[in-house]
Amino acid sequence: MDISKPERIATARQRMFEILEHGRRRDFASRIIDGFLVVLVVTNVAVVIAQSVPEVAAEYGTSLYLFDRLCVIVFAIEYAARIWVAPEHPMLRGNSPLMARLRFAGTPLMIIDALALVPWLLELLFPQSTLVPLTRLVRLLKLARYSPAIATIGRVIVSERRALMACVIILSGVLLTAAALMLAIEGHKQPGRLGDMSKTMWWAAAMLAKIGGGETEPVTALGRIVSAITVMLGIFCFALPVAIIGRGFYEEIRRRDFVITFAMVARVPLFSKLDASAIADLVSILRARTVTPGTTLMRQGDRGDAMYFIASGSVEVSSPTLSVHLSEGDFFGEMALLSKEPRAATVTAETSADLLVLEVDDFLRLLDRLPAFKAHIEQVAIERQHGKLKGS
Repeated sequence: MDISKPERIATARQRMFEILEHGRRRDFASRIIDGFLVVLVVTNVAVVIAQSVPEVAAEYGTSLYLFDRLCVIVFAIEYAARIWVAPEHPMLRGNSPLMARLRFAGTPLMIIDALALVPWLLELLFPQSTLVPLTRLVRLLKLARYSPAIATIGRVIVSERRALMACVIILSGVLLTAAALMLAIEGHKQPGRLGDMSKTMWWAAAMLAKIGGGETEPVTALGRIVSAITVMLGIFCFALPVAIIGRGFYEEIRRRDFVITFAMVARVPLFSKLDASAIADLVSILRARTVTPGTTLMRQGDRGDAMYFIASGSVEVSSPTLSVHLSEGDFFGEMALLSKEPRAATVTAETSADLLVLEVDDFLRLLDRLPAFKAHIEQVAIERQHGKLKGS
């Protein structure tokens, strides 16, 4: 059957979206393109640094300039491609293509991608400037797209902005108070070093940052007391935002894991008919695990300590008398938990797989809480014992 041109375009756009914005962990093309862009960004930044060295610029200036133009072309194509595939984004599918692209262009990562092209425009407007080429260093921020940890820290800073702003206010208050006190106490004693607020603020900043006051030391007993208190307050002022960001990072990781696990649970047919609150309860006891091809998940003869649900991927269940392949939606490992006997087979991942792990204690509690789940598990176990469906 012939495929119309709009359908071909939609299919191509969906595939491009999968490569650029989705499924990077398994898709070979995604990994290749991501790796290429990371290398290009790092190399481009290195070229900017090299061009600031007069000897290098004199000998290789033309080649380095051409390489930068090539990077601009690649970054422009990447930006245009991401804008083109924006309507395929799950969070934007309810919008018109134009609105989806406009909203997607306003996301933080797309703004960074746009900023990576700004240096080229500035160089066209100010060709004689020696400072404009340094703006290319902003392209280093593009690495945030390929580092989940950096993106997570960015979200943490945004979510904790009020608490962090309070820390800035506290730090500013301590800085100004210490500077004012030192001016009042030591200003007339050391007018050349502590004779005005600009000098005492620099001294206070150095003390708060625990880098010392340099050659500026208090000559009075009261001044030394203020210095000691300022150093101790510095520890508090810098430790507080670190603790806030650390706590926020932990909570963000928990939220991300919850969302990922929730989506995995919802894909398992056994849980697909449960409501959102029931799935949320399951998320609290199920542990997400991602395995690579060839990983041995359990061995024949081992003690049964957990059962597994396959959210994606496939595994092989093997014993001396059988070999069975299980894929997305299947589960295994329940027979040893029900019979309390050793594992009857060895299970190995055939492909990269996303699994949900249910520990034995939670498994027993879940049987009591969900009668339908218990009936289904026991029915499958009976069928597997009679050879209709193999498991372990």
